[in-house]
Amino acid sequence: MAEGANQVPVTIITGFLGAGKTTVINHLVNQPGMKDTALIINEFGEIGLDNLLIESAIENTLVLENGCICCSIRGDLVDTIIDLFIKQQNDLIPKFSRILIETTGLAQPGPIAETLTAEKLLADRCSLKNIVAIVDGQQGLRQLESHHEVAAQLAQADLALISKSDLSDEGALEALGKRVTAINPALTVQMIKNGEIDPDVLFHSELHLNRNKPAHHHHEEHDLATVETWSFNSSEPLDAERLQDWLTMLYSLRPFAMLRLKGILQLIGQEQPVLLQAVGSSFSPPEELDSWPGGFEETNLVLIFRNISSQEIETSFKQHVLK
Repeated sequence: MAEGANQVPVTIITGFLGAGKTTVINHLVNQPGMKDTALIINEFGEIGLDNLLIESAIENTLVLENGCICCSIRGDLVDTIIDLFIKQQNDLIPKFSRILIETTGLAQPGPIAETLTAEKLLADRCSLKNIVAIVDGQQGLRQLESHHEVAAQLAQADLALISKSDLSDEGALEALGKRVTAINPALTVQMIKNGEIDPDVLFHSELHLNRNKPAHHHHEEHDLATVETWSFNSSEPLDAERLQDWLTMLYSLRPFAMLRLKGILQLIGQEQPVLLQAVGSSFSPPEELDSWPGGFEETNLVLIFRNISSQEIETSFKQHVLK
């Protein structure tokens, strides 16, 4: 079951209060690369739209001159997204080829990802492509210590943007970068200033797995003791059925413990690599890739979870998948 050609890819942009999400979005709405993007935000007021010619205002939807469609959330997210598809169908707004959703500062991307896959009306029309977390370059380390949401946002992201990189000293930025990749070794990390990010980077950051990671990573820090990472790397093909059974068992026993799964899989009897992703406990349909990223024909699997030891995961994986 590969991604349907008619499904619109969805990117979620998250970040703690004050991390600089609004600055990033202000920058994005002015980019030519935002053409045919439907941007869902909480409030129009926060985004600097004054300098743009706005084509038409159909209740809480604005079409900007560069073709970006901005829409503010009224009621709930499902209604807002379905509303966009209906407006598109009725030619009230231009066709859009992707959706960017901004979450509030405390929201975790997990429930949004689950909504996208659980709601039949949405699952047929769009699919989660990637998650971007913005981290405050000045306050990030402190926020990671006092707010567990920040670690959870990072655990579920594909791309971390460290903001205000021009305002922080290099040592602090380096420490923050290390801390961020310790939480999630599958992240791409990028430093940004003044919210400047290329839309292409934002929308195409979904494939990244660091190779040669330690087998598993244990967090000694007291505040993050609950978030752990386990990764597996092997050039021996895996049995698809055993892997499927193991994942089903793991996710049905501990659905709330699972934050993120990302894997490029080499399966027995299958030439092409398979990309498998999950956010929270919701899985995207497996996707066949045309080629092996980086040219390495091997399985590379990363799991991020809380309140389970990576040793437990390792043991059950060996027992159920490898034997």
